[in-house]
Amino acid sequence: MTAMPFNLKKLRQESFLHSIEYFESIESTNTAALNRVQAQPDLNSVLVLTANQTAGRGRGNHRWHASEGALTFSLIKHFPGLTGNALARIGLATGIAVSKALEKLTNLSIQLKWPNDIFLQNRKLGGILIETSQASPQTLVIGIGININNSLTHQDTPIELTRKSISLIDAIGTTQLLTDVLLAILAELDDFYEQVIAKTVDIPAAWNPRCMFKGSEVDFVQGDYNYQGVCLGVQTDGALLLRIDGEIKPFYSGSVVL
Repeated sequence: MTAMPFNLKKLRQESFLHSIEYFESIESTNTAALNRVQAQPDLNSVLVLTANQTAGRGRGNHRWHASEGALTFSLIKHFPGLTGNALARIGLATGIAVSKALEKLTNLSIQLKWPNDIFLQNRKLGGILIETSQASPQTLVIGIGININNSLTHQDTPIELTRKSISLIDAIGTTQLLTDVLLAILAELDDFYEQVIAKTVDIPAAWNPRCMFKGSEVDFVQGDYNYQGVCLGVQTDGALLLRIDGEIKPFYSGSVVL
């Protein structure tokens, strides 16, 4: 029998969480969290956590592959007065918080790829998926998946995944206590979400230094259109800024590639 990878008592005592719902194995923590919000719209600061996510979802139709040792969870968080582009700012703030936590734990330089990917050494370390329920539009389900102790160098790991992705253990050579990693991330999330609610957060100042494509020529795909330009980082409302033919243009949706 596999040992329990989390100290749930410590998580409750040392974080802002109101409650934790833990599953040894589940298809998707985001799906479970959305179902919980649908049934109980007044939930707030609830963590849905698993040791084994079997069918994680990513942005669009993407899937999130996570083997044993990965950190996968969803946070149910209520944001009063959530309007306009606040969702984009919360997504970027989440990336900043995760990056800061991992940097403090490892002294590594964590990179961010607009809008929701976490990179290390130019390979994907993790991702963020934020979703809402019609039952409570101002309550967000914030899904986060990070490769921590799940080495991607095993022979049974798909070659394409090994080429594009990385795990923390493969970068630093040592395992991490998942409880401590999660607590560090939760502490940073709490700090940045309070700043978002108070409207004091400076997204560009914290996000742009970590932007992996800043200053680089990129392709940007938006629907049937493909743009080429120089990535300049993000602006306050969460839009990605590209310099195209000498003009700076903001983009609120789409995908960027080097």
